[in-house]
Amino acid sequence: MLGRTHALSGAVAVLALTPLLRDHGVPVEAWAVPVAAVTAAGAAVLPDIDHAHATPARSLGPLTAGIAWCVGLVSGGHRNGTHSLVGLAAFTALGAYLTNVGGLPLGLFLSFLFALAAAALRVTMVRATVGHTLLCLLMGAMLTRGAVLDSFPVDVVPWAVAVGVVVHLLGDMATVQGCPLFWPVHGHRYNYLALSTDHTVERYVVGPALTVAAAWLVVTMAGGVDVIGPALRTTWRTVQLAVPG
Repeated sequence: MLGRTHALSGAVAVLALTPLLRDHGVPVEAWAVPVAAVTAAGAAVLPDIDHAHATPARSLGPLTAGIAWCVGLVSGGHRNGTHSLVGLAAFTALGAYLTNVGGLPLGLFLSFLFALAAAALRVTMVRATVGHTLLCLLMGAMLTRGAVLDSFPVDVVPWAVAVGVVVHLLGDMATVQGCPLFWPVHGHRYNYLALSTDHTVERYVVGPALTVAAAWLVVTMAGGVDVIGPALRTTWRTVQLAVPG
């Protein structure tokens, strides 16, 4: 599936599951809702970090290209280890560990996921890779600042990572290539459909529908415009203070 379909699916899935997460004691309120959406959107393209020419590898230039090369080497190439239950466990454990550590490591992780989501959705904030990287780092720092200083909980991050990766696997299992869920025990590729990537329905029906659903769910799950509006104004003031002039 296309990167943007994966990203939108991840965001919609975690937002749709927000009531269930709340019922099981995971705090997902106010500003934590868009954080969950960004995290799941980025995580939903994270398994493709095993491919040197895929969207994640190009999201932050040489940095992510190098990471993709290393991950591909360890995981056996594209659509192997990162597209299995082992990959799901590894990505979720990484999210849980960094959430527990907090601070700068968590900020960098959120920046990375934000960059993956932005690249998948083709949101190029500036033309230069360096500028794009700096803006992604700023976004991650702001998300972490909100968690630490404004006291919104980040417990949802590992859950959002897990949801995003699961959605990616389900999406790829709808294609001809499938996913080797039980890698490295055996390489059988499981699929429940035989669709091709970038088919007409995905581009003109699924993509727009997911975009509308994600926007609606962010607003409703975060408490509506009464919550989103003030949060956006606070964020904008933070950006103005951080940027000279």
